[in-house]
Amino acid sequence: MILGILTRGINNIMEMINMNLYTIIPIHERPDLYMDCCKLINSEWPSSDTRRLRTLRMSCDNFPTCLILIIDNKVIGHCKISLVPKLNGSCFIESVVIDSEYRYRGLGSILLRGTENYVLTKNIKSIYLATKGQEQFYQKNGYYNCEPIDLWDCGAVSKPIDVIRKKYTHKEKCSGPPPPPLPNLFSFKKSKITTSKTYMVKNL
Repeated sequence: MILGILTRGINNIMEMINMNLYTIIPIHERPDLYMDCCKLINSEWPSSDTRRLRTLRMSCDNFPTCLILIIDNKVIGHCKISLVPKLNGSCFIESVVIDSEYRYRGLGSILLRGTENYVLTKNIKSIYLATKGQEQFYQKNGYYNCEPIDLWDCGAVSKPIDVIRKKYTHKEKCSGPPPPPLPNLFSFKKSKITTSKTYMVKNL
């Protein structure tokens, strides 16, 4: 019993020492690591290098931002951060991955902490994600289940259709019957999102 407690204590101390060896930075600060990061992500979710590199090169300070966890100039972790358009002060994280050779060392939690600290500097207070099979990991890191969110529903404005209608209104009157009402192309009904993933959120 005592030996087990001492062992865990030593392991925790060693992990704290090792944490100083890791660095979390936006990948656009290290463009020389684009390809290494591309290979890491594709090892988990295979895709073309061209597509991955295009996404990574879109990383910027104003989002989307791709953070990388590195040790001795080796990319061992990645997390992509995007804003949620309809939720002020919120972001969505995805493609969270740790190199298979470095798993089960608490590095996933370290990457999450670094991500949370980063978005706080950008005045973001809520982090959303979608996962399948990693619910317990995120729960241990303070995330809880929530309703699915639509990342692409940015809200449609009515101004463009009003402009179109104005053109009809200002046309010269004719003796024939008025044209049928113009369909409202910019009104959408909210539909329930169907997904096999679990959506989770953490308020910072």
